[in-house]
Amino acid sequence: MEKTIQVDGRDVRFKCTAGTLIRYRNQFNREFLSDIAKLKDIKNGNYDNLTLAPIENIIWVMAKTADDRIPDPISWYDTFDSFPLMEVFTQLQGLLVETIKSKNSSSAAVHPATRKRKRR
Repeated sequence: MEKTIQVDGRDVRFKCTAGTLIRYRNQFNREFLSDIAKLKDIKNGNYDNLTLAPIENIIWVMAKTADDRIPDPISWYDTFDSFPLMEVFTQLQGLLVETIKSKNSSSAAVHPATRKRKRR
């Protein structure tokens, strides 16, 4: 999935795919889903123990997934006069959820060998 957000007066594309998780691990030597899980309090408006590094990293890796030409994180962030991290991250949360949630979350597929046999 992909989304374009205006940041500092320009359109910036963000994309999240399965490759995003690998790119994140390769760039930051951290697990994408573990860092996402640590940010659950943002959803509830709780910013008390928040560190910005995972948010900065997630935003960058989603931009890098959308456009492989963007430079390393520091160089990329330096191209903006202002970058509202929390505002951008909030707009990307739906994209993250849609990408990592199960496509068939309402009913899990059951392997034939684990099904109960009907009694006759």
